[in-house]
Amino acid sequence: MIAITERDIADRGAEIFKSLANPIRLKILALCLSKERTSKELREFLGISKPLLISHLKKLTNAGLLEYRVELDEKKMIVRKYYKTKNIDLCLMEILKEIEKDIETTP
Repeated sequence: MIAITERDIADRGAEIFKSLANPIRLKILALCLSKERTSKELREFLGISKPLLISHLKKLTNAGLLEYRVELDEKKMIVRKYYKTKNIDLCLMEILKEIEKDIETTP
């Protein structure tokens, strides 16, 4: 098992806060808060290009703020991803508690 250091936890926290510091990403999280959304739906709501949306989705999923499930549309023979906001409150609280614990136990 790899030990998580204070720096690793702080880096993860910084990644999350950087992800939240963008208005488009905040809108994505808000849109996916109460309902799963496809990338097509998100593009239509936000009026942005597919490559830009993919970039934002990747940052949010990498930060652990957004999750998705994959579903096959057998009629059209395409794979769709349905995005949903993860429990952000718990995610942020866990990270802040881990940082606090590491700071308090560091001599």
